[in-house]
Amino acid sequence: MRFNDIIISIIATASAADAAKARRANCPNIHIIGARETTAPPGFGSAQTVVDLIQKANNGATSESIVYPAAGGNSYASSVSAGVLAVANQTNTFNQKCPDSKIVVVGYSQGAQIVDDAFCGGPDGTSLNTSMALVSTGVSKMTAAIILMGDPRHVNGLPYNVGNATAGGFAARPVGYKCPAFENIIQAYCDAADPFCAKGDSQATHQGYGREYGQAALRFVQGKLGATNTTSASASSSSSSAAAASSGSNSVTASAAERIRVGEGYVLMLLALGGLALLC
Repeated sequence: MRFNDIIISIIATASAADAAKARRANCPNIHIIGARETTAPPGFGSAQTVVDLIQKANNGATSESIVYPAAGGNSYASSVSAGVLAVANQTNTFNQKCPDSKIVVVGYSQGAQIVDDAFCGGPDGTSLNTSMALVSTGVSKMTAAIILMGDPRHVNGLPYNVGNATAGGFAARPVGYKCPAFENIIQAYCDAADPFCAKGDSQATHQGYGREYGQAALRFVQGKLGATNTTSASASSSSSSAAAASSGSNSVTASAAERIRVGEGYVLMLLALGGLALLC
């Protein structure tokens, strides 16, 4: 390889690294992902109420909706399949772009079902055969809270259930089901009169979770975001304190060592460049 080619390659690599840093610098601290209910037009649907509450409570937070059919009738199963994959893909795309951000996920009705399946796995009839979660490890680590409202996968007895429903939804989880990886960050709202998460007969109940439980959902999310930030800040503070103590007690030694390292690095760089020049 010619010397000039090597230099160009080094500059290109550095430029790519700088571009990646710039993208991360533009990332939000909090990103909200919402999934709408069946037949709602593209956007957040009935999840909008909670998405807005969370976004307004967190300066600089951003949001995006899951892009999937949200179809009903004979297309419901295939719509769920597409939705589960969309949740997995969109969250992973965001993770690749902004790995240091935190995400909050809000799912409503069919939107709750696809979020439930993506994070907790199936099986779910013909919609999802695997029992494994589809979200990536990176997404799992960055997810601070999950809100499910009117989830057809509702089953009685889960530790994160909120509401007075005891019957299961039309796509209920089996009795004894658990989602241990995420159960401490989920809140699932379902009342007995809901025809979709509890086999009730009140459409108004199903559409009213944002109004009925929106503030409770916000408090839960803020609590989880606060716990995450407190943990991160505590770890950072401990690291900084330890580094400061070490620096204070060894400042002369560290300074001398740094000068030696810089000098050695400079000499080695010159030798390497000289050697490369001879080869060209």
